[in-house]
Amino acid sequence: MKRFFLLVFLFGLLVTSCTVMTDKDIAVVNGKKISIEELGKYIPLESFNALSPKEKELQVKSLCDDYLARYYLEDHGDFDSGDVKWEIHGWEIRELANGTYQNLIINKLLTEKAKKALYEKMKYELNVSHILIGFNNKHALNERSLKEAEILTEQLSRELTVDNFDEFVLQYSDDRSKENNNGNFGWTGLGYFVDKFENAAYALEPGEISDPIETDFGFHFIKLNDRRAIPIEPYENLQVDIREMIFNRWQSKFMQREAEVFDSLTTARPLVYNDSLLVDFVGRFNRLSTNVFYSEQFTSYDILDVFSDTLILGYLGETPLNVAWVIEYLKLTNLQRPTRFTDMASFKSFMGQNYMGALLYGAAMDMHLNKNKAYLKTKNVFLSQKAAGLFDKLYVFEQIKPSKQDLRDFHEEFKDELYSYEPRVRVREVLLKDSTFAKEIYARAKNGENIEVLASEYSIRNIGKKNKGLIPPVKKNQYGEMSIAAFNMLDGKIGGPYQIGEHYSVIQRIEYIPKTYRDLKSVDYRLLTDYRNHHMAAKRQEQNVMLRDTYSVRVNPSFIK
Repeated sequence: MKRFFLLVFLFGLLVTSCTVMTDKDIAVVNGKKISIEELGKYIPLESFNALSPKEKELQVKSLCDDYLARYYLEDHGDFDSGDVKWEIHGWEIRELANGTYQNLIINKLLTEKAKKALYEKMKYELNVSHILIGFNNKHALNERSLKEAEILTEQLSRELTVDNFDEFVLQYSDDRSKENNNGNFGWTGLGYFVDKFENAAYALEPGEISDPIETDFGFHFIKLNDRRAIPIEPYENLQVDIREMIFNRWQSKFMQREAEVFDSLTTARPLVYNDSLLVDFVGRFNRLSTNVFYSEQFTSYDILDVFSDTLILGYLGETPLNVAWVIEYLKLTNLQRPTRFTDMASFKSFMGQNYMGALLYGAAMDMHLNKNKAYLKTKNVFLSQKAAGLFDKLYVFEQIKPSKQDLRDFHEEFKDELYSYEPRVRVREVLLKDSTFAKEIYARAKNGENIEVLASEYSIRNIGKKNKGLIPPVKKNQYGEMSIAAFNMLDGKIGGPYQIGEHYSVIQRIEYIPKTYRDLKSVDYRLLTDYRNHHMAAKRQEQNVMLRDTYSVRVNPSFIK
């Protein structure tokens, strides 16, 4: 009995130590779940669902391989130094800054309520009439002043009814098309009218007249004559269309919201320079750049190494603008060849380009967006995709370490495929545009005229014209029938004319150059790379086995059915 309870207890420990997958998890790698959302960032889920079971299995295996590589690189510190570290940090800053923009600007306007309200409008077409009271604004539909237009609008507000609407259109409206349509637009859908007009029209019931609505054209009274439903796809299927429509229609609203947010952020985190230190810094940087680090082998990072880490050029809110901050944002723009500060204007231009990004990133950290689940899933995918190539480089390609004898054997085995020059033929050629003239040149060459002279005078191939008809040795099939003929004729013989595209070639064969091989010394610069590339697949398979021996992998079978 005690043994039974011990087994149950150990089984319980085993179960609780395992990460339990749900129907939203495709796999667990190294004890960490991979969600269906992460799979969707690798391949659209619609495309994945259309795959065969075998194809799904391969896709999930490939994804798991990337995650395995990522955990191995993290455990070995390969993400923590060099350019990779900065590439990852740069991605984090941009992604979190974009997240702030999405949260504070896009999401504040692109709400579920706004999208559904727009969708409700998309369901209907309206039959609308209007009366337009213009004045001497930019459209100049009427010479009356704004005050006069307001007085007339107030008068019509008191007198206008459904019964006299058509009469008032003819009497008062400044819409120049009224003589043809009596102020009626006919049947129209969403997007036909400007925003204010459209909102008022869609808010009416058939037979109702709106209060006066002011647009850039003037003041409108809108009457909804009728409304009819139109076929439309379900709301879920139109998310992309609705988003696009809102962005296109609300540009001014988004710009206004953006301005408000940036004003708030700059107020909270003003950019303040220490003017005297900044002038000294830019001057010294420029002198070092000109007099010491002038060679292209040096970059701004080498120059910045000269400056003290304690130097503070100003503040962005409470964040000091020290050398580390400058390096950080230079790395975001260019890891290898960052800009050099030639004067105060160039430094302040650099700051201006990065100020808003830094504000958005700072706001993201304040809002803890770096702990947001959606962000962490996106980061998982980014790191895993990044890991695939880096793991291949560090632990597959660079771990293939042949001996000198291995390289000699490889050269011998693959010299035909990789280290040989195909047989070629050296010819003199006269290349011509006209087929009739080409026949004449062929006849003259056959009759003994010097083809070197003919080529120098008439050939349109520049390299041949300059070299008395000699062109680089020709490979078989390189120039179609011309090169084939060159291989089949004897040295000294004349042939042609052969058509090459829109041109015609007359040739004299000079000599046959047999296949030759490049020796070890001449291919030393590429031999190791060729060897590694050839053995990559086998080494990658070996390393994949190592990864699966190091980390656990469990796949949710329901996803590969």
